[in-house]
Amino acid sequence: MLANYHTHTPRCNHAVGKEQRYVDRALEGGLKELGFSDHTPYFFGEPGYYSSFRMHPEELEDYVQTLLTVREEYEGRIRIHIGLEAEYYPKYFPRLLDFLRQFPIDYLILGQHLLFNEEEGVPSPAPTTDEKLLDQYRGQTLEALESGLFSYFAHPDLFRFVGDEAVYARHVRAICRRVNELHLPLEYNLQGLRDRKHYPDPRFWRIVAEEGAEVVIGSDAHTPATTWDPQRIEEAEAFLRSLGITPIEYVRLRSIHESK
Repeated sequence: MLANYHTHTPRCNHAVGKEQRYVDRALEGGLKELGFSDHTPYFFGEPGYYSSFRMHPEELEDYVQTLLTVREEYEGRIRIHIGLEAEYYPKYFPRLLDFLRQFPIDYLILGQHLLFNEEEGVPSPAPTTDEKLLDQYRGQTLEALESGLFSYFAHPDLFRFVGDEAVYARHVRAICRRVNELHLPLEYNLQGLRDRKHYPDPRFWRIVAEEGAEVVIGSDAHTPATTWDPQRIEEAEAFLRSLGITPIEYVRLRSIHESK
């Protein structure tokens, strides 16, 4: 593993540690690139709605300026990228994009934690047998990826479908085939592995292997120590190898300033 593009900061309210400590840990592991992708701010229309797991809009300038300083501090030792992890909420995404384009953001990764729009959203990790929700997850995430604004799909197996296996496989296969056409990687997420969550879901990754989709390993680091986690990296690589998957080392980052 030579690069990690999924790294958080305390601004999301559930990560800890200074940015430099994350970079130091990446250097310990021999990483050549480190991308910070904390949870993006969002503008919501519901009066009084508060999103507790992301930075607020007024924090973005400090996030960017801090990382620009860190980039300069570590120049020549490791490449630092400034990114954000974002959900695709159709009602609010255009305003968010206009806001983000005021800053030197290098890339976005898609992490669809809720369906529809957040205030009335359905949490993706909530177990369900409802195919309509699975279809919504597939459609909403693919619409996001088709925009050309996202560099990859983070923890794509976050949606927890516990219904008919054939139904699940059909929708996952459709995701894999479309990301292949879009030349976008799917992320094998180490946080889920570390915390023994319902993802990474072996069912999902067997289909990824069958469809030949590109895979990148993402630390999803919320502490400096997990930026480079050799035990989990080894576990992930062994599992992916067993399926015939060789993860890519680097992701081609897509600029939000050049895309449509």
